[in-house]
Amino acid sequence: MNPVTIIREALGIQDEAVGVKYSDDSPAAELAEGHYAVCNGILEAARGKVILLSEETCACPGGKSHIGLTQTRSSSLKMLVEGEKLWCDVKTATRSRMQTQKIAVPPFGIACKVYLYPMGKEVFPPDLVIFLANAEQVSRLITLAQYWDGKTPSFEMRASLCWSAITFPLVTGNFNITVGDISARRMAGWPPSLMIASVPGEQIPQIAAAVGRSTAGTAPQSEEFEKMVAGIMGS
Repeated sequence: MNPVTIIREALGIQDEAVGVKYSDDSPAAELAEGHYAVCNGILEAARGKVILLSEETCACPGGKSHIGLTQTRSSSLKMLVEGEKLWCDVKTATRSRMQTQKIAVPPFGIACKVYLYPMGKEVFPPDLVIFLANAEQVSRLITLAQYWDGKTPSFEMRASLCWSAITFPLVTGNFNITVGDISARRMAGWPPSLMIASVPGEQIPQIAAAVGRSTAGTAPQSEEFEKMVAGIMGS
C-alpha cells in the first residue's frame, strides 16, 4: 500500500488526496477540459480529474500570480478592496500583500504549468500532497507529522487559498494547515467543515511510517492511559 493511501485510510479521509506538481512536461493521463481556478481545481482533482493550470488555462487572474504562473500585479488589489471587500482600502491590502511576500514569494519561473491530480492516478511524483480533511483528521495529521522529530511548523492561514495551500508549503518546505480565504471557498463551493493540509512530498513517507506507532494513527492506547481517562471522565 502506498504511503498516501496508508494515511488516508488511517484517518478516514474520504476525498482523494491531491497531488500538486510544477512541471513543463505533459503527463500521459487525460486532462480535464475547460478552465479552472486553483480553488475549484483542487476540489475537482479530489473528485478524480487531472487539472492543468497555466497562464492560459487558469481562470482566476489572482490565482495565476499567487502560485507563480505570472508576475504579481498591484492592479488586482483594487478588486480585492472594492469587489471582494476583504480590506478597507488599497493601502491596507498592499500592507497585507507585502507581509505575505516576506514569508513566501510565489515561485514564478520554476515551471509554466501546475498540475492538480488525484494521487491514486500517480500522474507525477508530487511536489505537494493536499489532504481535504475535517478538524479531527487535521489534528491527527499534525500529531503524525511531528511524531519523529517533535517539530511542528508555524501554520500560515493568511492570504489567498492558493498561497496558503500551495505557495507557502512549496517555497518553505513546511507542512501547512489552512482554511483558505472566504472568497475562494464561496466561489468554488467548498463544504463549510473542510480544511486543507498541504504536505511536501518528501515528508509523506515519514508520516505514513508513524501511522502504526501513534494513537493519532492506528496504534492502540495503553491500558494505563485508558484507566486514567476512565478515571477523569468518571469523576
